Amino acid sequence: MRLIDVNTLELKEFFGESTPSYAILSHTWDGNKEVTFQEWERRTTDKAIQRKEGYAKIIGACRRARADGLQYLWCDTNCIDKRSEAELSEAINSMFAWYRDSHVCYAYLADVEAKTGTFAKSRWFTRGWTLQELLAPKTVMFYDYRWTVLGDRAGLAEMISGNTRIHLGVLNNRSTIYDYSIAQQMSWAADRRTTRSEDIAYCLLGIFDINMPLLYGEGQKAFTRLQREIIEVSNDQSILAWDLPCSDPHPWTSAFAPSPAEFRFCGSIVKDHKYDHNPYSVTNLGLSMNLALVQTLVRRLVLVGLNCTKQLYREAPHPKPPGKIKLHRPFRIWIPLYLLNHHTYARAHYPSSKVFFGRSYITLERPIPTGLFLTMDSTQARNAQPLQPSTQIMRDRSSDSPSGLHIAIAAGNTAPNRHALTEVYPLGDIFIVQLKRRGPGTASHQLISCGNLSIIISVLWDKNESPRTWLHTIILNPQLKVTCQMASSVEWNCFFEEHGHSQQSQCCNNVANLHSLHEKLERAHGASLNPCYKYKDSLALLFESHPLKDLFGRQELVVDIILKGKPEST
Repeated sequence: MRLIDVNTLELKEFFGESTPSYAILSHTWDGNKEVTFQEWERRTTDKAIQRKEGYAKIIGACRRARADGLQYLWCDTNCIDKRSEAELSEAINSMFAWYRDSHVCYAYLADVEAKTGTFAKSRWFTRGWTLQELLAPKTVMFYDYRWTVLGDRAGLAEMISGNTRIHLGVLNNRSTIYDYSIAQQMSWAADRRTTRSEDIAYCLLGIFDINMPLLYGEGQKAFTRLQREIIEVSNDQSILAWDLPCSDPHPWTSAFAPSPAEFRFCGSIVKDHKYDHNPYSVTNLGLSMNLALVQTLVRRLVLVGLNCTKQLYREAPHPKPPGKIKLHRPFRIWIPLYLLNHHTYARAHYPSSKVFFGRSYITLERPIPTGLFLTMDSTQARNAQPLQPSTQIMRDRSSDSPSGLHIAIAAGNTAPNRHALTEVYPLGDIFIVQLKRRGPGTASHQLISCGNLSIIISVLWDKNESPRTWLHTIILNPQLKVTCQMASSVEWNCFFEEHGHSQQSQCCNNVANLHSLHEKLERAHGASLNPCYKYKDSLALLFESHPLKDLFGRQELVVDIILKGKPEST
């Protein structure tokens, strides 16, 4: 490890336990304005190097280190000889440890000025490499472009968590980093970018405590290789709990996500030791796994349960300070799989990427642990049968952001005048898609379809994104033909467009207009218009009166949907 002597500016090399206490610099790169290892070596003879912004940045960090009583500083631009592939590979595999072992990390935010409200908007929070630089050190101090102190990680933790959706616990206690599920750790990097595509994998090596060789030029395969390395040392199946954007025309995929972005909304998915943690392995047929499996009536489609849950909670009063306790409620993650051949399956994202069952459904269903192979070959998965055109139209018109609704599905017979299941049926051809995302002071809409019936659920959110009111309408919608027609009609823009009308008074973002919209929907397409169709005997909706919260405190409205009619195979 090379370090800069902050008094002489000379580079010195240290090994192992002989490494002295040092400060470490975290910053965002700015192309040719940075100073390389070779340029630093000739800084005294080339005055042009000393005029570089990157040079001034390093000198500023050296001054800060001297003021803190430290003799050495590490900076990634000039302390690594990037001409040497071996040295670069060793440095990247060691970088998390170097930040972890530093006395203090100086996070230099070149695009921030103190007391101007620009901290949360800094580019520093969007870069891949700065994630480990935020989490690994024991102390992180933030500075603006003039080296004015902005605060430390502990003092700014709530602001950083709200801006980045990194859990407050790991910001306050770096030793908990490996307590989080793989899906949660991936979600921290979901909105981060790197200049080279491979680096979105390499910048996460330390987060997952993985070492692997660097192969620049492999592109997206680097992230696939990282996931393969992770499953070699972990049986946490949340690595499979990612979401595919609905706009993707291929709903059947390999086991692995193409990037961390697919884990963007996985921050509340936790490891659950209540479920089996059987080992699984990589074979030439794919991932060899043993999973709880539920058959459906859709040809080739099954649902398998993972050893992780979505953790929601509600607050209840408590006599001792702080006066409230969190009552957690776990929802097991089930993912759809598509049978390719024999015992080999593709990851499916239909009826949605993740499915949640009603509480009593799985108890009665009694899923059977089943050995299977989950393909890692994306080409093999994409050759599977495509979705119906109407289904893809609805996927194309959907939103990938959270709806604020937690939908739990069950199918079966219920006791008279009650919603408790007395027997269960296999799930039929269900389709779940979000039409319009939630937002402060706006309405969100979600479509749940099964057979000839569809349910459109709307929730009006207040300025704090708490549910103010919610409505639903059941419509006759064979093969999604009605909603496909609605999606292409200006008349129903409110259900599909983020800005449905040019005039705010016409929009459904208030209680009266939302009621009017659903009354119009009922008159045009309501299932009640067909007296021969006893839709009330076909399904039941149960809205829980009090929303739950995710692990970031955002509210979710829990809706149980019970499909009562015996479905037919498709």
